[in-house]
Amino acid sequence: MRICFVATYGGKRLNDNQERLANEFLNQGWSVDHVDHTSLEVIDNQLTGRDRAGVRHDFDQFDRVWVVGFGDQATFLDRMQLLRTLDQARFVNSIDALVYLHGKPHLILGGLGQHHPRTIVSADAPTLLDAIEDGGSWIGKPTAGSFGRDVFSLSRNDGNRRAILEHLTRSGFAMLQQQVDTQDEKRFLIAGSRLMGVYGKDHIDHRSNLTAGSSPTVVEASPAETKLVKTCIRWLNKRGVRFAAIDLAYPYLLDVNIANPGWLATYEEMTGRNLANQVVEAIA
Repeated sequence: MRICFVATYGGKRLNDNQERLANEFLNQGWSVDHVDHTSLEVIDNQLTGRDRAGVRHDFDQFDRVWVVGFGDQATFLDRMQLLRTLDQARFVNSIDALVYLHGKPHLILGGLGQHHPRTIVSADAPTLLDAIEDGGSWIGKPTAGSFGRDVFSLSRNDGNRRAILEHLTRSGFAMLQQQVDTQDEKRFLIAGSRLMGVYGKDHIDHRSNLTAGSSPTVVEASPAETKLVKTCIRWLNKRGVRFAAIDLAYPYLLDVNIANPGWLATYEEMTGRNLANQVVEAIA
């Protein structure tokens, strides 16, 4: 069996997923290739990509394709259109999932929306401002993953609320989410149809991202939390998602990260357990 990781090589990495998982695929007898996002080309009616040694590979040769991250924004849609021509059953996370499910609004409008806090999405700052003026505490943020950047706690008592919303909407859509109690927020990892594990998040402010300074904690999932995660797994699997991190502050679903979720290294640091072998078994 042969797997290809499509990723960006060079520059700072947010986690070690591609190395950790590639090594485990090798341990389990797979042939592993690495192709850079920027190297995708159509040659003689075949979609190809170059590995780190400069060798070009035909994508039809791979049994599994794992797209890690999105690569350069300017060429994202072109590359996704090329990869969409392949058999999507071979992808760990399908191209449709990467294109349509990365942004939070789709999750809110889909079958999982009932589990989200109240959310308003708009590219119009006055629309978002009206919601804040009606009262309550809100979290303002971009519609797609921001690693804790541009995430604001807002209320009508904030004198700079209008400026913040104008900042968030200057490039397009932004969202307001009702601020809920995240004292017991937890991050779950799923692979295939399996729940791999969970850790907690100890916040220093309203942002839960580890990159923004939150700390991971050893926790256990309650039966109710596990039930909600399994509901998410079924919904995501039907839409071509087989590797993702799910953030809950029960009873609320806060986010689903499908691009390149950090989890495995953090979990190993806390528990001493490397679950890469279980992830590969679930994906394979």
